[in-house]
Amino acid sequence: PFMSFSIIGLFPFSAADPDSGVNSVQNYKLSQNDHFRLEVKDRGDDGKIPILYLQKPLDKEAARHHILRLTAVDGGKPAISGTMTIIINVLDTNDNMPVFVKDSYSAVLEENSPVGTSVIQMNATDLDDGLNGEVVYSFGNNVNNKIRKVFEIDAKTGVITVKGLIDFEEKDKYEIDIIASDKGLVPLATEKSVMITIVDLNDNAPEIEVTSLSNAVPEDSKPGRTVALLSVTDRDSGVNGKVICSITEEAPFTLTPSS
Repeated sequence: PFMSFSIIGLFPFSAADPDSGVNSVQNYKLSQNDHFRLEVKDRGDDGKIPILYLQKPLDKEAARHHILRLTAVDGGKPAISGTMTIIINVLDTNDNMPVFVKDSYSAVLEENSPVGTSVIQMNATDLDDGLNGEVVYSFGNNVNNKIRKVFEIDAKTGVITVKGLIDFEEKDKYEIDIIASDKGLVPLATEKSVMITIVDLNDNAPEIEVTSLSNAVPEDSKPGRTVALLSVTDRDSGVNGKVICSITEEAPFTLTPSS
């Protein structure tokens, strides 16, 4: 015979023996284990009652169930015994918080990436079962509205996607806190940052600003006379932001870079 329990605490049992007196059940023995102990209560005419006590905390992630053997022994000579199997099923509690799979997360993203572009997937696991082990993702509480307008995260998959305009000249790097929490009655959560680096594209044309020093240039002006100041800028970075200036038509003028 066997008995199955799914509770934590104490477990009362009893054994029946049609014999009486010393030939009835006189003692109980429990198979060796680390988590449970057996106490036998003498109830007089009601006989001896074995009670199983939990003596060491259970961890479902380490062992989902425990199998014990309880033996009842009578006082006859020779003694006769009977054995039953006890299966203790361990109920899950929300005692594990989600853990991110990687120590760090980073991604590289081109500016002007279209809305819906996948940037990176965050991934966390939880050793608990059921809702206690189901992980959902969200932005950290300190993530401002500007970031939330540019990126969004799928609560179920942890995938971060582009939501708005990605402009290198506006911001070239984003550090975003991501929360992974379970669905326990009292949720447990952990936080991890992801670094998203924006790659500059050559999407800005050079801008020219001209400051004229005179309305007209006399025909007898000597070579080397400054007639105008030009300022050229490009909002792109690196080689995309470097400019080369030249005069495309034949004219008695030359460009000289300022010192």
